[in-house]
Amino acid sequence: PGVLKPNYKLQESMLAFSESALQDADVLLYVTDVVEDPEKNRDFLDKVAKMSVPVLLLINKIDNLTTEKGIGTSQQQLGAIVEKWHELLPNAEILPISAKNKFGVDMLLKRIKDLLPDSPPYFDKEQLTDKPARFFVSEIIREKILLYYDKEIPYSCEIAIEAYKEEPTIDRISATIYVARTSQKGIVIGHKGE
Repeated sequence: PGVLKPNYKLQESMLAFSESALQDADVLLYVTDVVEDPEKNRDFLDKVAKMSVPVLLLINKIDNLTTEKGIGTSQQQLGAIVEKWHELLPNAEILPISAKNKFGVDMLLKRIKDLLPDSPPYFDKEQLTDKPARFFVSEIIREKILLYYDKEIPYSCEIAIEAYKEEPTIDRISATIYVARTSQKGIVIGHKGE
């Protein structure tokens, strides 16, 4: 996500993330579909075209190609789409897929494995994540708020873990819940703190 002309801060952040991924990638997967205009993200595609790492261009939703449009067979339509993309990214390996129908997905996975370089593991086999316990505690609290309050509390609530103390029989956690509006504060606290 994030390859678009940003209109607000979140989109700017998404685009920055996408562009930073170009620096560290071992393999780049550019996912498009049968209706996207290849010219839409020309600036980004120009950066992708200059990359030295392997680029896999995935044309998704090929199951949506039909002969109803009077443009010939779906094979001919797909050929025309592939040709357009090949002009923009001549070094990319183009793979038509249908994620919904799982067509081409196994081949894609095999191709990614073939292209990835061998390297030592980043994490120990026993290590499940690179996130600290505080992160998971905050996410569990946030999850419970969203489950119990459903639509009354939007996804904009944030949890800050103020203290996390591990004791032999119990972990003592102090957290602050931030909500977007004062009215939501009353909903989370409940009537008289119930």
